[in-house]
Amino acid sequence: MIATFVEFTLRGTRNRIVQRLRRLRDPRYLIGAVVGLAYLWFAFFRNTRGLSARRPAFTGDLLVDILGLVVLAMMVLAWALPQDSGGLQFSEAEIAHLFPAPLRRRDLLLYKIIRAQPQALGSAIAFFIFGWRRSWLIGVWAALSVLSIYFIFVALGRARLKLMHIGFIARLVIVSVILTALANFAIKDVIKRHPIRKTATHADVMRLIDKPFRTGAVNAALFVPRFFSGAAVAPTPATLATSVAGLAGLGFLFFVLAARMNVSFEEASIVASAKRAARIERMRSRQSGKMEISVRRFGPLFRLAETGTPEVAIFWKNVIALVRTGFGIIVLMLVLAVLMIGIAVWSHEETAYTVIGSMFLFMAAFFPIAAPQMFANDLRLDLARSEVLKSYPLAGDKLVAAEMAAPLFAIGALNALFAVCGSVLIRLGEHSGRLAQFAGTPQFVVTVLILTLPVCAVLLLIRNAMPLYFPAWTMRPADDPRSFVTIGNRIVVLFANLIALAIALIPAALVFLPSLWIAVKFFSGNAIFVAVATVPAAAVIVFEVWLGVKALGARFDALDVSNEFDIVMV
Repeated sequence: MIATFVEFTLRGTRNRIVQRLRRLRDPRYLIGAVVGLAYLWFAFFRNTRGLSARRPAFTGDLLVDILGLVVLAMMVLAWALPQDSGGLQFSEAEIAHLFPAPLRRRDLLLYKIIRAQPQALGSAIAFFIFGWRRSWLIGVWAALSVLSIYFIFVALGRARLKLMHIGFIARLVIVSVILTALANFAIKDVIKRHPIRKTATHADVMRLIDKPFRTGAVNAALFVPRFFSGAAVAPTPATLATSVAGLAGLGFLFFVLAARMNVSFEEASIVASAKRAARIERMRSRQSGKMEISVRRFGPLFRLAETGTPEVAIFWKNVIALVRTGFGIIVLMLVLAVLMIGIAVWSHEETAYTVIGSMFLFMAAFFPIAAPQMFANDLRLDLARSEVLKSYPLAGDKLVAAEMAAPLFAIGALNALFAVCGSVLIRLGEHSGRLAQFAGTPQFVVTVLILTLPVCAVLLLIRNAMPLYFPAWTMRPADDPRSFVTIGNRIVVLFANLIALAIALIPAALVFLPSLWIAVKFFSGNAIFVAVATVPAAAVIVFEVWLGVKALGARFDALDVSNEFDIVMV
């Protein structure tokens, strides 16, 4: 039986690896893999090596004890989780083949444990390569494997407690009492028995800090967690061998206890697996351009007339979708603005007005850069239904403009709110300062809108151009697994967006320099100084947006939906 489970696991793992390696023949996956690996290297391994060279490391025993505290907290808090059905997650194929088979529940648990080993080994390898260089590969693998067995035992234990009428609230209270008692004993041991004094060397300080972990209640509580931490970051090979042997015994004990739990987990496993499949489907829907609805029953902001232009209908539809999918973000922004204004009014000080007003101006400056990704209710939302869009009596450029109008309207409204609040608060904080003369005027608010709206339109244009010209980079197929290749693809798309934005702003910057010189030379101190300096550059950006809308419209008209968007429908 075990040999069959092992062979099945090895074959499945080999097939997944071969499938992912074959994907690298596609340039999109190859470039994404290279960029993703480079990101992991520079984000984790390089920084970790540099930190270890610059900072004195903890001593081995202290590191084992600190990591043991983390493991102890995980082991105790696992009993306080709300899920108490005892269901284990199996795939649809595993449920169809294993549950009707003549297998005992112990065999199903054993199969689940064996199937989890490749993932545990992969996590251990990733932690060893990109994580902490002082870790042991075999030790991390053993610790993760036994932790997975323990969590299976705890899941079945919570279900057994439910049958004994001990629900979530009772378990939460018991866990809270246990953690409070452990913390109380630990504090007493540290403060009363082992007060920390000044010492001469770093090693003496580490030994003094580690001393409370080796006596009293803390030492007893860390007996089992030390096997996990000692295997992962063992200071010596002897500690590694002892910890791995102890983990082997603990793993066998947890497996026997889980198998002896009188809990029927088959039906609960089917429910848990169905919920997991639904969650994965929602994630894939969001990745393919479909936004998750947060407010389902929200009426339209205005009624659509029986007759009118199709552009208004597209804008009307996107406004409704924006309210339903981005309602949480809009409410969060409004609540944040109200709280900031309330703090400023409650303090009633010039310094608070100036500081909070400056924060509003900072939000007004950077919100248009991040907002196009937050409000994706434009062509990115409807591109998977291109065959419906092409049936409308609407030219491509007008369709693109109508699709971009709704998010641009929402971003402009929020940005105007931030700019107005910042200008008013700064005016209240500084009546005659330079900051008030620059930002505390209505001309400043108008200038902010003149500059940010065209820049935001450029960003929306770039975001909508990526799926039109490079659909494979922005829309992943449903069977594409989440991995470092996906991270690499997103990084490539992000840098492509930034490069396109920089190129689009070069002509505006060339126009802005002489405009600024004219404003300084002839309109210094005048109310129209800022407008003279910025309006020509904004006009250049608006012209570029118009050209971009025309280009995207022509691209959309030339699309062959049946051939060019197969990846969206897979």
